[in-house]
Amino acid sequence: MDVVHYSERLLAYVKRAEQTTQLAKESVLRSYGMTPAQQSALAILSDHDGITSAELARKVGVTAQTMNSTVGRLEARGLITRSPHPMHGSLIEIRLTEAGRELFDRADARVAELDHQLGADLTPEELADLKRLLARVSDTATRLAKP
Repeated sequence: MDVVHYSERLLAYVKRAEQTTQLAKESVLRSYGMTPAQQSALAILSDHDGITSAELARKVGVTAQTMNSTVGRLEARGLITRSPHPMHGSLIEIRLTEAGRELFDRADARVAELDHQLGADLTPEELADLKRLLARVSDTATRLAKP
């Protein structure tokens, strides 16, 4: 195996793409007073309203402690509510408020526009290839990360 300079490794390209796209997304979300973590939580809740904080943490891919902090900030802003589960009182359900849904919808439309702009210089075939190849790299990395 030839040693490739670190700046030319696949890992470096993936990292640069992740960093620069994340910066662009953060810039968009900042205008809505939202962080990427908060947007991710609201996105999951828009599809799975009424789940627990632990379920939300698993779906977003963060620790329960991190999600509790995110949920607390969202609740303080009136974007979500927490209430006991009607059948299992020890479980706390998280639900989007109308304000939370409206803010998420506006911010998500802008993030979708950013997503479109990121792929605008690619042909539809190139974009499909990029998504397919990134999915393969992600699958390989997941497999290699397992003990």
